[in-house]
Amino acid sequence: MGLSAVLIINKVHLKCLSRVAFALGLFFSAHTSIAEQTSPKQWLGKMSLAMQQLNYQGVFIYRRADDIATMKVTHIVDEQGARELLETLTGEARRELRGTPATGLEGAAQLERIDIYYELKLLGSDRAAGRDTQLVSVSPRDEYRYGYRLWLDRDTGLLLKSDLLDQKGATLEQVMFTSLELLPSGQIAENFGVDPVTESSAVTQVEQSTKPRWVVGKLPDGFLLLNADANSLNSNFEHRVYSDGLASVSVFVERAKSKGEAFIGVSSMGAVSAFGNIEDGYQITVVGDVPEVTVTTIGQSISLEAASQ
Repeated sequence: MGLSAVLIINKVHLKCLSRVAFALGLFFSAHTSIAEQTSPKQWLGKMSLAMQQLNYQGVFIYRRADDIATMKVTHIVDEQGARELLETLTGEARRELRGTPATGLEGAAQLERIDIYYELKLLGSDRAAGRDTQLVSVSPRDEYRYGYRLWLDRDTGLLLKSDLLDQKGATLEQVMFTSLELLPSGQIAENFGVDPVTESSAVTQVEQSTKPRWVVGKLPDGFLLLNADANSLNSNFEHRVYSDGLASVSVFVERAKSKGEAFIGVSSMGAVSAFGNIEDGYQITVVGDVPEVTVTTIGQSISLEAASQ
């Protein structure tokens, strides 16, 4: 199906909600106290372990301008890897079980370099969800990414609240947990209640041997290829995700439909920016919770490999 500007933004809105839960997972810490940690990078390092270690279930509120949505997330880690179930509690009923990419050496390397692209500060104490928190500021050092304010539980390091900020410091999106529960392993099956084989999304970790048909000629500093959809083996569709350790950008390439369905140009909704173009009969779409300059820079540099033309 072709991607019009309206369809892209609507798809992005749902993916943005999904991304929120994924981002929260990237930030959750190991189930140990980190009150003795004083470096903001150490806080982020503890939080980034959660994708491999924590099972939890909670309800969070997502706010963008006047748009407010409530969602339930169940996140588990087992022998199959990390997965999460997202369920909308307001608006249209939606339920999605998705795999989440594991954080390996590449993720650790990105965390080590994160202060090259962001300025990290501890802003003191606050409260969120009725608990004492450590407030962490993450400010971009260039025009290619947004900033963050993170409210981390002082006892566990869990992310209880987050603000996504534009270059002027205004809040573009806010996520706040209203309830959160760590799950014992024995409760996982009954809480998930879905068949992971039929409902999980097909996401595979990118290996060095992967050679995409399409080449991204320019990425802002710090962004690395994180994962690729298994359907990328299909010559009519490719999907890849790039990340700097905090922000993420998705690149979609598929056969173009009619001109009326084509998406060309730049669109934005809240923090989500999208760039579209037609190249050699293919619709190229770049979407992410990043400024317009980022998706435009990436999108304009995408071309078909010479050997496959």
